[in-house]
Order: sequence, then structure tokens, then C-alpha cells
Amino acid sequence: MSKVYTLQLGKINMMSISDGAFPVSKQFFFANTPEEIIRDIPSHFDAPLNFLYIDTGDKRILVDVGFGQTLAEAGQLFLHLESQGIDPADIDTIIITHAHMDHIGGLSYDGSPAFPNAEYVIRKDEWDHWKSKPESNEFRKLKDIADHLTFITSDRELYPGIHLIHAPGHTVGHLSLHIQSEGKSLLVASDILNDPITLQHLPSYIRAEMSPRQGLETRKKFLQDAVDKKALVFACHYPFPGFGYVHKAKEKDRWKWSPIVTG
Repeated sequence: MSKVYTLQLGKINMMSISDGAFPVSKQFFFANTPEEIIRDIPSHFDAPLNFLYIDTGDKRILVDVGFGQTLAEAGQLFLHLESQGIDPADIDTIIITHAHMDHIGGLSYDGSPAFPNAEYVIRKDEWDHWKSKPESNEFRKLKDIADHLTFITSDRELYPGIHLIHAPGHTVGHLSLHIQSEGKSLLVASDILNDPITLQHLPSYIRAEMSPRQGLETRKKFLQDAVDKKALVFACHYPFPGFGYVHKAKEKDRWKWSPIVTG
């Protein structure tokens, strides 16, 4: 199966690019989840990693960059970009949804920015959180690109039709995106969502979540926005390519996932 999936949203061209997968435990990936929902999931498994490339015609944008060379099973994003004729030097903007290593490991290589001409956009409170942990791998990676960072402190339209939205809970400065073109919408979940199966139980979360209570409120709002906007959803850790629609189920507080690609 190809690890690149192309999609057009109005006038905006996009690609879902697989970075591979990362090994996780069921206990880590499905915290606070009823066992009957995840009974058939093995105790250890590989969670997908999908990242979004956006070409507006004027700007080339990546939403997060994967593990880079920090994990054997992942770090494939660069190879897949190359397969599409995209050089890291071609990227204009990197949007950092949050600074967990599966999203930022590829920011730098040997201490230098991996995307040498890019502007790196991050929430200021996300930067401040990791700066307060100077020995963390996350801050060491962010520090490599410190001179290229642009900080945002409120929701904003980064480029025409591309909106950055504060979606805290998973981390303090977690971002989601709302992308619009010619009347069509796409919402980027990043780690607001963990796996389609937990749409049956929204309090489920990835154990790395900093505030599960806040994360739950963000998750509810995100899902309702997706329905209200009739938006396509892109989810990092859902099965490749991570594009689909959410629908309310008949049962209260339960939702369903309809992927646009199956198999």
C-alpha cells in the first residue's frame, strides 16, 4: 500500500504522508478506556503516524514532521517527501501542533533545522512548557530551531483559509487546524483523537495527555465542530491515510468514524 495519499480540498492540494508507526502498549494508548471496547486489541501494537502536507499554490506547509531518525519503526516522512519530488528546502512553513517526540523528532538533524528555509510556528505556551523542562528531549529538539520559531498566542489565520486553533488538553499549547477552500472544510485533529474505537468512549485518552479533563472538553468541541461544519477530519493516529468523517451515534456521547479510504 502506498504511504502517500493525495487529496484536493477546493483549490488546496494536500497529501497524507505516513511516517511509519510507533510501538505502544494498550495501557498507554487507551488510558481510562473500558476493557470491553479494547478487548481485541493486543497488549502491544504499532500506532499509525500520519502527517499532513499542504500546497496552497503559494506556500508549502507541513503539519508536524514525525519522529525523524529517533525511532527505527518511524522517520519515513522524509523518504516519502522525496518520492514526491519535495525537498526539505522547499518547505515554507512547519506548523507544530504540539511538541511530543512523535510529532517533532524530525525538526532537526545533527542540531540543525531539517527544513532550512521554513518558518516554524508554535503556541507560545507550548514553548514555555517545554522550556521549563530543559533536560527533556522535547526541549532539546525545539532548541535546535529556536532561531526560526514564530510564536502565536491566539487563534489566527496563518494563510488564507488556514486557521490555527488552540485545542488544549493533550498538551498546554496543542493546536488544531481548520482549513477552508471553495466552501469545503477540513479539521486537523492531531492528538485530540487517539483511535476510532474510542469514539465510543470520549473520556479515553493517550496517557501522555497533560490534562485529561481539558482534553475531553476539547474533544467534544472538536467533534461537534466537525459535524456542524460538515468537515472532513484528518487524524494523526487513525489508520492511514487518516481522512474521514465523524457522525453522532444513536447512543449518547458516542460517535462513529467513516474513513474515506478503507482496507
